[in-house]
Amino acid sequence: MAVKIGNSYVTESAAAYAQSRKTDEKSENVLGELSKQFKDVKFGVGSQPFGGTGTNNISIAPNILRQMANDPEKRMEYEALIYDCANVLKDSANRPGLKAQGFVIDGKGELSMWSIGTFGDDDKQTRSLLHFTDEEKQRLAGHLPKKKSTTVSTDKVDAEIRKLKNQKAQLEQKIAAEANPNDDLQRQLSQLENELRQKDNDNYRRTHSNFSTHLDIKI
Repeated sequence: MAVKIGNSYVTESAAAYAQSRKTDEKSENVLGELSKQFKDVKFGVGSQPFGGTGTNNISIAPNILRQMANDPEKRMEYEALIYDCANVLKDSANRPGLKAQGFVIDGKGELSMWSIGTFGDDDKQTRSLLHFTDEEKQRLAGHLPKKKSTTVSTDKVDAEIRKLKNQKAQLEQKIAAEANPNDDLQRQLSQLENELRQKDNDNYRRTHSNFSTHLDIKI
């Protein structure tokens, strides 16, 4: 269940964690204290995505850090949000193809999640970014994703059909070049034509496509 603290939706466990740490004292070293609390997270200062290596990055805008240092209520809010972000980073660290990922809390207190990886069959590197609306923040507190998208790739099927068509064309050229083509060549051509009829159609492509499910965070 999502709980709202300030402008952030967080899990009940995150809210309980932040409330247990609540203090009226100001802090002079917010990043240092966060690093001690969340030992598996690499914290940075800034609001630009794609600014880290590894799969456990959280960047915080300087003015938000100042708010956390001077306002105990803001500190509790953002610590609860960071608690959930840290858990999401941990849970998604083994996502296939993932090279790097992280969260950003920008100067307006808005939350974004970025990732870099090769998530398709073509090994092409993708840079992805998700800006969290209030709805997405509630989903994060739910826990992320629960909103996924599925990519369908027919690359392997298309390559298979192109190969068969090339073989057919070469065989037809070979048969045309011979005055008396033997039965074996004709039999090979007939087999290729039958195989193409079975595979060069929408139904075969659908049933032999590659499906991959991932967070819907592409820019």
